Amino acid sequence: MINRLLEHYPTAYTSKTPIQTKGTICFWLEDGQQYIGIPIEDLTPEETELLKSLFPTFHEETTLNDTYQEKRWYDFLLNNEKEAKMPASIENGVFRIIQFAVSKKGINTQDLKEALKNMFAFDVTVIFLNDYHGFIVEEKQQLNTTEDDFHASLLAFENDFYVPISLYIGEFKNVYKLKNFFQYEQKLFQFARSHISASLLFTLKNILPVYLIHTLPIEIRKQLFMSIFDVFRDDRELWKTVKKYLENYTNTSLTSKQLFIHRNSLQYRIEKFEEKTNLNLKMFTDAMFAYYACLDFEYIDEN
Repeated sequence: MINRLLEHYPTAYTSKTPIQTKGTICFWLEDGQQYIGIPIEDLTPEETELLKSLFPTFHEETTLNDTYQEKRWYDFLLNNEKEAKMPASIENGVFRIIQFAVSKKGINTQDLKEALKNMFAFDVTVIFLNDYHGFIVEEKQQLNTTEDDFHASLLAFENDFYVPISLYIGEFKNVYKLKNFFQYEQKLFQFARSHISASLLFTLKNILPVYLIHTLPIEIRKQLFMSIFDVFRDDRELWKTVKKYLENYTNTSLTSKQLFIHRNSLQYRIEKFEEKTNLNLKMFTDAMFAYYACLDFEYIDEN
């Protein structure tokens, strides 16, 4: 795909990071795990809309970042040139980046910015990459927004705008380390939006296991988890049960309540799984192996 696009657009370039050049749109190519930047003047309006549909993660020059702080953060985090230095006012600060993506266009960008800022108790900087995709810079405080707070904000956002929004909560980093780490977090968010459809709130903790599994070729993954996949294909409810049981730290009471089944029924299902797979879910290594299989089963089974 990349080679064909480069042949069609000779002035285009590729990059592992979203280098924003004036007059250029950068599209993220999932298959090649890199961006392709194409000059806007080389694209017809029809081609632009088609590429945006094919590659929904893209960066383009925007006038939405109109304040000095927004422009400085944009340049510092996304511009790879030497002159893109950190703002002097934040040299000793600790920050995290919360990435956001709205599922479709149609929301007034100023309303979107205001809704995003309302998710936080302190002032934050909202930077747009396009009309419905960008990131928020939050400085570390004594009381920062928690994951539970973000879950509540996601529900409120969808109720207000009738459109879901997905968030990636980044890790707090000293500003000197923030830029490079943000590049990895962008890849993780892009991966999550493509492969983890069951969630709208992502963190390093809940993405990394799935991401690491997907670095292996699909045929190897099939071989590694073959015996467990066979069990799950025979009984898909068992897959849901084991996954929920492991996510609840093997807590039988909590899991049975969430699945609306009796404790004895849950225990029977777990014993059935352990007997067929020769795994002991009370052992950490066995439980971890089984959970990796649970995470990968639905994707493998569809492919």
